Amino acid sequence: MALSFSAVESFYWVSQLRSFNAAADKLNVTQPTVSYRIKELEEQLGVALFVRQKRQLLLTSEGEALKHYAEAMIGIARDIESNIKTRNTRLPTLRVGVMDSFAATCLPALLDELDSRFSGTRVAATIDNSHNLARQLSEGILDVAVLSTPPSHENVALELLGRQTVEWVASPKLIGTNEFVSDSDLLNLRIFSTPAPSNIHSLTTNALGGNSSFGLRLNLCNSISAILTLVEAGTGLSILPARMVQEQVKNKTLQILKTQSRLPKQDVFIGTNKGAVVRALPQVIQMVRKVTVDAAFCG
Repeated sequence: MALSFSAVESFYWVSQLRSFNAAADKLNVTQPTVSYRIKELEEQLGVALFVRQKRQLLLTSEGEALKHYAEAMIGIARDIESNIKTRNTRLPTLRVGVMDSFAATCLPALLDELDSRFSGTRVAATIDNSHNLARQLSEGILDVAVLSTPPSHENVALELLGRQTVEWVASPKLIGTNEFVSDSDLLNLRIFSTPAPSNIHSLTTNALGGNSSFGLRLNLCNSISAILTLVEAGTGLSILPARMVQEQVKNKTLQILKTQSRLPKQDVFIGTNKGAVVRALPQVIQMVRKVTVDAAFCG
């Protein structure tokens, strides 16, 4: 019995996305093709791999067991492509997800690194908060992502990249030359944050008691880059990555504030989908590490 790799790959994505249609879209084939591959696999193995229950597609116990083998097979295929097809210097479109602070400080250098190693590489870049990036990795929408303290997903592998310092920052236009700001002062100032469940939102509310019931003047914006512009203009203050505001602090258009409690450092990870077959993923991960160190992104 020779198992078809395409059938195993189809099974893996159906098991992850819980949908034959979504797996077909992911693999760029038709839904009947995926159905045929799964049926063929079930006939070869002599077991049912999925069962429908209350309109949900669930794995059987045999399907759960096969899922781990499928994940390993896809990982081996990725290693073979990476280590054997080394003469091919072109990549398909690489789907990269990065958090806003990494985009501002490291993304240009990463694109240069990709061009120097893989001539003519096309990159589809997604800039979003870490929770959304982790979800898109899990769904196979992204090949690789740089994200901070993300939620756990069973099929997402995380490698620690470093730790990022975050600080309360404000413009001298807003607070003058004062460096210390008390919690009561913070409650009276406009505070910018990305929406929940982002890390910045959690840090902001936790810093002031764990919720916004104290009457926080919390203003939400889905772009950290836009928040940086607003804070620099003196419109309000925010918690931002220290590396992202380094130049502004040096030029004294922003200053780091001292508050009653220190903010915890944030773990930064490189995330990949365990089932993604991208030939050059190990090299791309090395490039991410290189530009992170070169830019002192994690200090």
